[in-house]
Amino acid sequence: MPILGAMTPDLSDHPQARSTHRKHRARELAMQVLFYWDSHGAADQDGARRLVADVAGSESIAHAAIEMATGAWESRPMADQWVERIAPQWPPRRQPGVDRNILRLAIWELTHRPTPHKVVVDEAIELAKDYSTEQSAAFVNGVMDAILKEHRALIDPAALSDSSTAEAPDPQDG
Repeated sequence: MPILGAMTPDLSDHPQARSTHRKHRARELAMQVLFYWDSHGAADQDGARRLVADVAGSESIAHAAIEMATGAWESRPMADQWVERIAPQWPPRRQPGVDRNILRLAIWELTHRPTPHKVVVDEAIELAKDYSTEQSAAFVNGVMDAILKEHRALIDPAALSDSSTAEAPDPQDG
């Protein structure tokens, strides 16, 4: 399992790869800040800044991570309700803390940022693969797929006509 200060690859010759890496790194740190806040029960901004200061790699990544974490933290009641409705057998209080916060971050980004939906879901799955259990990626994928379908239907009701609401898989199933 990677640690907070994981080594970063050299992407200096590839501007698009560098931008993608910076966004991924900001999401990764935002998820870790969310986990920290979740485990302490409060959004400690000073603690978050200390947490990311030495490992972000740049001031802009640190700022983006804290901004994302703050948005996701403030939106967590809505995200948790949505997840609980989609996966009633695995409500947030029963999920591993990492999964819970990956979902909170992804739902916030899906509903508050212009990030392409596929990127949001793919990033959430990657975070689950890197930081959580063996079953977590499938669980996060199933939950985010169902949430994405509902989100699309809210934005464009015609989008629901070709798919029904998916049921999230049980994370205990491999």
